[in-house]
Amino acid sequence: MTIKKNISTIFNRVFILSIIFFSSCNDRNINTLKHEKVKFNDLPVEIVNCIKNPNDFQEERNNMLIELPKGKNVEYKVENVKTWIGPWVSYVKLINLHNNTFYKIDQEVPNPYILFENRLYVPDRYNIFTTVDDLNELEFIRYELK
Repeated sequence: MTIKKNISTIFNRVFILSIIFFSSCNDRNINTLKHEKVKFNDLPVEIVNCIKNPNDFQEERNNMLIELPKGKNVEYKVENVKTWIGPWVSYVKLINLHNNTFYKIDQEVPNPYILFENRLYVPDRYNIFTTVDDLNELEFIRYELK
């Protein structure tokens, strides 16, 4: 009887430690960051120029991530995290290459993700370069990265 009890106790401790370990990893969802809505006219000039001249950022757009100003050292990358079953995307990781922290971006969040001055700008809709006729209609959510 004591052997079963000891095994059960060990299992419970390992289970609890596993949960603590996985919940304490160095990630955070962008929704938990300080954020605010920003209208197109209130965006920094560098972002406005990027959106008005999308062909200058074709390669970055293909990777879903645009870091501004263009030509500066790359500080972030994005990775798609697949679901456990099948080839689908569960979420996107925005990874800081300097300190290896990452931010979780839920699957339904539109891209491109624009980084400028340690802030992440996310559009309010998909396909902003091809489906928006009036750029003044656009809004972004600005997240303060830490």
